[in-house]
Amino acid sequence: MATTLGIRRLVAAFLAVAMAAVTCLPARAGINWMPMLPDQNFYDFQMFSPPDLQQYSVRPDAREGMFFTYDRTYWAFTPPQSRPILNDFFIPVQPLSPFAVAKLNNDFIQAGVPGTGVYVFGSDPLRLDLNTNWMRTDTAWGNRFEGGWIYDDYGMLVNYYDSGNQEQQFTTLNEFAVNSPTSTFTQTPVASEGGGLIGGGGVLLVTTVTSTSGPPDHLISQNLTQYNSTELRSGGFAWVVRRNLSSAGSGHLNLLRFSFGPQWLQAADRYNIQYTSNQYAFPQAAGPRGAGIPLQNGGWETKSYNNIVGPCLGLNYKYEENRWTLETDLRFTAGFNWQNTLYSGTNFPAALGADYFRSTFTFANTVAQTGNVGQQQALVGAPPQFVQIYGVGQTNASNAAEHNFVFSPLGEWRLRARYRVSQAISLNVGYTGMWLGGITRASTNTEFKTSFKPVLTATQNGPQVPNGQYNPLLPTSPSNPLTIPTWTPPPINAPVAPGSAVVSNNRLRAYNTIGPRSANDLGYMFVNGVDFGIEVNY
Repeated sequence: MATTLGIRRLVAAFLAVAMAAVTCLPARAGINWMPMLPDQNFYDFQMFSPPDLQQYSVRPDAREGMFFTYDRTYWAFTPPQSRPILNDFFIPVQPLSPFAVAKLNNDFIQAGVPGTGVYVFGSDPLRLDLNTNWMRTDTAWGNRFEGGWIYDDYGMLVNYYDSGNQEQQFTTLNEFAVNSPTSTFTQTPVASEGGGLIGGGGVLLVTTVTSTSGPPDHLISQNLTQYNSTELRSGGFAWVVRRNLSSAGSGHLNLLRFSFGPQWLQAADRYNIQYTSNQYAFPQAAGPRGAGIPLQNGGWETKSYNNIVGPCLGLNYKYEENRWTLETDLRFTAGFNWQNTLYSGTNFPAALGADYFRSTFTFANTVAQTGNVGQQQALVGAPPQFVQIYGVGQTNASNAAEHNFVFSPLGEWRLRARYRVSQAISLNVGYTGMWLGGITRASTNTEFKTSFKPVLTATQNGPQVPNGQYNPLLPTSPSNPLTIPTWTPPPINAPVAPGSAVVSNNRLRAYNTIGPRSANDLGYMFVNGVDFGIEVNY
């Protein structure tokens, strides 16, 4: 009971003090004054009230307090300097690799069928005369945020910008119509007259090779796509000093603002090449293209990052009259640029064929008779089969990097018009230009080159062993050898240059890849475009 009475007395005492404090405050005649809120700046809380234009002031006062600006930008970036890329040897430009055809012909000769060859004929090779001048000055949508505060003509400015990706691409298409010849081997026994090779007269075997080459039955499509993207990001903060240059009685404001502080900007480029080769059933008449079968794919990519940091000096001039504000802004940054260029891609064999060899060969084991019918017989074996393996694709099989440190000056200029729709909200529209010097671009510093890498293969370097299918009743020949060499793996021989006559199981083969250019080519980027947005002041 005592506790309850004590609480009541404490509450009564607090209310009495509060009422006394309120009654002691000065009276505000004609003003809706409320305690615990600003009495002089209460108008600033009314964001959507009509703006205070100070039309009857001898010298209008510049606005103070916090501010925030958002701009939606639509800017264009100039492309990098044009460079040649690839060439005729970089991707296959014939439906069959000449290296593959020569290898297959040699295999047939070695197998004892020298009369059987593969001959490729048709149109001239398609050429690739490509460079990067297809890139154009293109635009991208971005976002810019600025904010800060200013009191007694001193304050702070914070900014951040992201341009978004400015993307463009260029696609090259090669197509070939190819037929698939079929070779059939037949052996027909023919009775000899006047004596045969064995036994004084018997049956001879006549080998017939029938090659059928019909119309095109499949289509090879090669796609080479170049892709480039450019993006800017920047951020920083600066100390601000403002001066009012307006004269008494002018009715408008002339404000000059100085800013100084650190600024960061990243200019990033990505240059990408993708190669794909597909095989389709040859379309008949106006019918659709058949189902595709992937044959090869390869890709190369360069990423360049310019990380620029340095002091930024800014000068801003603003003219205000009634609801309108005109503003110009100049900024210069003495930037120190840490450049990182990253390369990754495929080790693409220069000898890679653009199509699987689709020819079919029919071999049959035949029975040879020596002498008259019913006498001794022998089995003649078919020549050996050779399987050729084609590389289909690689991803990120090679990588390299280059790092540089250079000086990169940055300049920026803005023109803006602002219309005040309420006490705290303004609508903005303007133009922005920017010049970036001493930067690296991805496609400009990409070099496509051929390097020779050792490839280990099995060779016929083993001892001669007896042929298990040798027929002693028939003459010894490449198709009926007495002994055959064996194929052995290492020991690994020393690398042998391409085209050398030296027999080796370790030959240097040509591979195409990318890497940094011999010199770090520095360029520039010019950026300009329009922006529009909103500003909130308190």
